[in-house]
Amino acid sequence: MNIKWTIIVLVLAVVVIGVSVVAVYFGSYNNLVVLDESVDEKWAQVEQELQRRYDLIPRVVNASRIYMEYEGSILETITTLRSQWAAAIQGGNVDEVNNATGSLESALSNFIITIEDYPELRASEVISELMVTLEGTENRISTERMRFNEAVRDYNSARRSFPVNLWSEGWGFEEEDYFEATVGAEDPPNIPI
Repeated sequence: MNIKWTIIVLVLAVVVIGVSVVAVYFGSYNNLVVLDESVDEKWAQVEQELQRRYDLIPRVVNASRIYMEYEGSILETITTLRSQWAAAIQGGNVDEVNNATGSLESALSNFIITIEDYPELRASEVISELMVTLEGTENRISTERMRFNEAVRDYNSARRSFPVNLWSEGWGFEEEDYFEATVGAEDPPNIPI
């Protein structure tokens, strides 16, 4: 009778262990799917805010043209960089988007400096409102980039954690790259005095 109970206990232990392993296996797959989708969703949020800025820039530029006579080099640069950014978004390459975004941000800094040199332009209610909107958009972009990097961190951490790391690559879950600032972004813009 003791042997019979011992066999039953062993079979139950094997079943419980087997069910636990299967639960961890499929639970970790589902968790990686959710985290991977979160990374995609966060990047879509970054793109949404970049699109918002892309759509806002022509309004700021056109309103500025009404209020100032300027040789237009900064405005032309912004327009060109905006087109390059749009092409990068269409291409879908994160590095190209990051590079185009960095160039556009630098040009916008120069544009803001130029506006500050024109008191009548700064005093314009239209320009002021658009600049506030543009600054708010820049803050949103920064926030969404931070959220994207947090989602990438969570995904990569889950993907590399034991025991998920044993099978995550076999499932096709590759490491995601963080959003990185362009080279030189750590330096403040050169403001002529």
